[in-house]
Amino acid sequence: MLGKDLLGKSFGALLVSLLAACPSLIEATLVRATVVDTRSVAVSNYTFVIAGGGIAGLTLADRLTEDPDVSVLVIDAGSLDQGEDGILIPGSYAPYLYFWPGLMTTPQEGLNNRSVFTPIAQVIGGGSTINAMVFVRGKADDYNKWEAIGNPGFSWNKFLPFFLKSENFTRPDPAFAKTANISWDESVRGKGGSVQYTYPNYYYPGSANWWNAAKSVGISAVKDPNAGNDLGVYWFPHAVDARSRTRSHSKKNHYDRVKDSRPNYHILPSNMVSKVIFRGNTAVGVEYLPTAGGNASTAYATKEVILAAGALNTPKILQLSGVGPKKLLQKHRIPVVVDLPVGFNLQDQLTLKVPYTASNNLFPNSGSIANNATYAAEQRALYNSKKQGAFTIVSTLSTNIAMMSLSQTTSSYKKIVSNARAAAAPYSLSAEVDPSVLAGYAAQRKLILEQYENGKAGIGSLHWNTADGVTIYLNKPLSRGMVTINSTNALENPLVNYRTVTDPADIEVLTALFRKNRELMSAPDMASLGVAEAAPFGEHITADSELASVFRETLDPSNAHQCCTAPMMPRALGGVVSSEQKVYGLADAIKKEYKLAEYKR
Repeated sequence: MLGKDLLGKSFGALLVSLLAACPSLIEATLVRATVVDTRSVAVSNYTFVIAGGGIAGLTLADRLTEDPDVSVLVIDAGSLDQGEDGILIPGSYAPYLYFWPGLMTTPQEGLNNRSVFTPIAQVIGGGSTINAMVFVRGKADDYNKWEAIGNPGFSWNKFLPFFLKSENFTRPDPAFAKTANISWDESVRGKGGSVQYTYPNYYYPGSANWWNAAKSVGISAVKDPNAGNDLGVYWFPHAVDARSRTRSHSKKNHYDRVKDSRPNYHILPSNMVSKVIFRGNTAVGVEYLPTAGGNASTAYATKEVILAAGALNTPKILQLSGVGPKKLLQKHRIPVVVDLPVGFNLQDQLTLKVPYTASNNLFPNSGSIANNATYAAEQRALYNSKKQGAFTIVSTLSTNIAMMSLSQTTSSYKKIVSNARAAAAPYSLSAEVDPSVLAGYAAQRKLILEQYENGKAGIGSLHWNTADGVTIYLNKPLSRGMVTINSTNALENPLVNYRTVTDPADIEVLTALFRKNRELMSAPDMASLGVAEAAPFGEHITADSELASVFRETLDPSNAHQCCTAPMMPRALGGVVSSEQKVYGLADAIKKEYKLAEYKR
């Protein structure tokens, strides 16, 4: 699994690898790396078939096709982006252009039974095409706990060389960096990789007030958030090419970059993998159909079928294929290939928007592009001519964020930890959970509560956009949800239940973050701007119970960082894939060759 960690930190797209047999397929001559159609696929022989053309899928396809004797087909439900301003230009950011349509949660019991839209990408490049371009690694302690939970080789020190290999960091102008409080550590910034990243060359003046206010309430500055410890306030790097000041996404980095020299690299867009085709318990290919609806087709792999469809669609594909909870599969009359707890352990980073007014705010700010046509035109002209100014900042964001451990957030952190330890672990899980999932959750919970107590990892962050709002992120919730199919129709979205804030500790931690934000926004540097909480919040809401009521009415269960529904853990702990990314219970590739006709029976 190349993807999200088991403790709730975002890292990339979820990957599950299924080893396939070696059929002898119709030979076909592959042309230049290209976007193909179903007819081309039908007569092509692929070594690997990858379901999902997001960050993981395209990165893998790029690496695999370095070998000219290997051929790869990537199938993705989305189309290719058209290079719209809303995708490429930070200041024009419009992620909704490629949101997966109609993907709603089930009614969330912890959120007064609200159903909430859950954002994932439906486009080649996946989340890298529509995310907010923030380019920050997880914490060293998170990666080390990946290893501690049963995944040898996944520690921070073993991961770091691969981070450096993948990226190409462009330093900001030294004079600007000094003025803007931008700092970094050269030893943890890669120089020769394909993923471009840098910093905006502009900042809104109010961000200096917020920076100083954060420091005044005890949040120290971080030299480099990508060095394994991002506790404190810092500028966040952007996944932006410093030359063009446009988004650096995986299609550009792992397809466009190599397509002219890779005749062995094919992408089939606007088609959705509906299930994996098995011979016994060996994966040999996939069935897929147009995202808009239509007839099903098949594609076969001589070596591996790889699922990289994200934390919501990967479990859906597995379940439709007969790999999942036996009770669920039998309910839908799907033959069971392997009884595994696929779809449990769903996590995301919760998002709370707190609106603000500012009677004495500084101009310009992040709202000025939308609210001041003259300023917007002036800044867009500056961007077009010199690649400078406000359009180098992602729209609706500022440039600074503060990440905090629980002990940095509240002096009551030991009480929160004590209460969480006293609670029974099953309280945070659904009634249908497999015993192995319960064991795995108990192991995760133990490690997370250690982080709550020892202060080595951030549990949440604060971000003021310099205009009309603060976003509070709860990065390490204890609540766990699930993703399950609702029918055997592959075009139907799965049931997504985050079970948001069903664990009481999540409300306690969120309240602590909210109160820390209130302290920061009341500091002299912010008070001088005349900032005030707006409805449904306000300084008159002071009791924990009152705050919790507003949280339940306004909280978003997702920050589009879904993870962990096919977890990389020991099988006894509810794991679905091993640390070698092999699905438990499925066979490795067998050496015997079969005729194509045998696969089509």
